[in-house]
Amino acid sequence: MSGSLRAQHKAQLKEAYALIKAERRAEAYELIAPVLVQQPDYVDAWWLAAHAAPNLRVAVAACQRVLALKPDHQPARLMLDELRRRMAIEQHLAAEGRLRRPKAQSAKSSRLLSRLLIFGALIALVLAVVSSAVALTGETFGLPIAQLFDLEQTLPALPLATSLEALSSLPKMTRGGTLPVGAKHLYRFNAPRPNIVLQVEVTFRGVESAPPRESVRLLLPNGISTPPRNIPEPPNTLSFFLPVSGVYTLELIGTPAAKSFYTLSLLLIDLPSGN
Repeated sequence: MSGSLRAQHKAQLKEAYALIKAERRAEAYELIAPVLVQQPDYVDAWWLAAHAAPNLRVAVAACQRVLALKPDHQPARLMLDELRRRMAIEQHLAAEGRLRRPKAQSAKSSRLLSRLLIFGALIALVLAVVSSAVALTGETFGLPIAQLFDLEQTLPALPLATSLEALSSLPKMTRGGTLPVGAKHLYRFNAPRPNIVLQVEVTFRGVESAPPRESVRLLLPNGISTPPRNIPEPPNTLSFFLPVSGVYTLELIGTPAAKSFYTLSLLLIDLPSGN
C-alpha cells in the first residue's frame, strides 16, 4: 500500500476519533468502514470501529477482530466482556417482553390479519371480475389497464407457399388472443427473402368483414409502417408486400371496431411470375 494511502487512512481515523469524542458515532463509522475494507489488518481502525459501531453485534465483532490481530490488547478484552454482558441483558429483556405480551394484543393482531386477508380476497375477486369483463367485451371501462393485455411474441419460421398447389393446401401458422381497446399484440417474424407477400387472415369476434385498417399494421425492418391490401378471398384476409428480407412486426391494435377475442393465420407467398 502506498504511503499516500496510509496517510489518508491515518487522517480519516484521526477525524473519526474526534467525531467519537463528540458523540457523533454514525459519522465516525462512515469514515472508518472504508479503511477496514482496504486495510483489514489495521488494529487501530478496528479499535475505533468498536467504539463507533452502530450496534452491539458490530462492536463485539470489532473487538474480536482486534484480539485476533493483537491477543494481548487488554482494553479490547475488557470491552468485549462488557459488551457480551450487555447483549445478554438485552436478550433476556426481549425474551421477557415476548412472554409477557398481553393476550389482547395477540387477539388484536389476529383480527387485523383476518381483515387484511378478507380485504386481499375482495381485491382479488374484483380484479378477476374486471379481467373477465374486459376479456369478454374488449372494453376497459375507462380504467388504465389496456397495457396489462399487451403481448409481444417472436414467431418461428412462417410457412412459405411457392406454388398454387401449396397456397391452397399448406397449413398456415395460427395464433389467438384477447385484445381490448387500446392494447397491442406484436408478432415478429423473419422474411427469408425480398419481394414476397404476407397473407394475414384475422377474425375478431363480432366482425364479419375484414378488420379495419387501423387495427392491423405491418412494420418493415426499418420501422416504417406499410398499409395492407384487402383481398376478396378468403374472407377477412389482408396482404402485405415485403420488399426486403429481415424481421417484420405485425401489429394488432384494439379499437372499438375490432376488439376482444381474435384468431390470426399467417402465410408467406413466393409464387413464380408465371403463376
